[in-house]
Amino acid sequence: MPFLIFLGSGAMLLGLAHLIWMIVTKRRSQGIANWPSVEGQVLAAAVSTLARETPEGIRRTHTPVITYAYEVAGQPHTSHRLNFLPDSSTTYADVTLARAAIAPFPTGAQVKVYYNPTNPQQSTLVKPRPSAHNVVILYGVVAMIVGAGIIILGILLLS
Repeated sequence: MPFLIFLGSGAMLLGLAHLIWMIVTKRRSQGIANWPSVEGQVLAAAVSTLARETPEGIRRTHTPVITYAYEVAGQPHTSHRLNFLPDSSTTYADVTLARAAIAPFPTGAQVKVYYNPTNPQQSTLVKPRPSAHNVVILYGVVAMIVGAGIIILGILLLS
């Protein structure tokens, strides 16, 4: 069954490509997950409420707004970035959820600020977990194992 050997080889190569891609990506030390941190201070933390009229009536949305200061290499910076999610993901219909988002960052609190080493003006307070890397690595390993199994099956059927 040459087809099975060919199919298994393709699966193994795809798995190997995913593994190499993730290893290279992790080693580059790029991305928010690898940004260094400094101590900063929360200057203000509040929930901004926007009311707008819709055909269904008045609709209110609540957005957590945090202003913090930090210093990198002697240069002072300020930012409002809690995370790098799109604004639609950080605006809530329920004010309780918006308040919960700012609760860990009260005004005056010392916070860990993660900043972009190539552009220290870019910063965030919430550092994402690189779980996607682990999923892609797992996918690569599984693809290689399945590919090896298909190759073995093809060899056994040929003999």
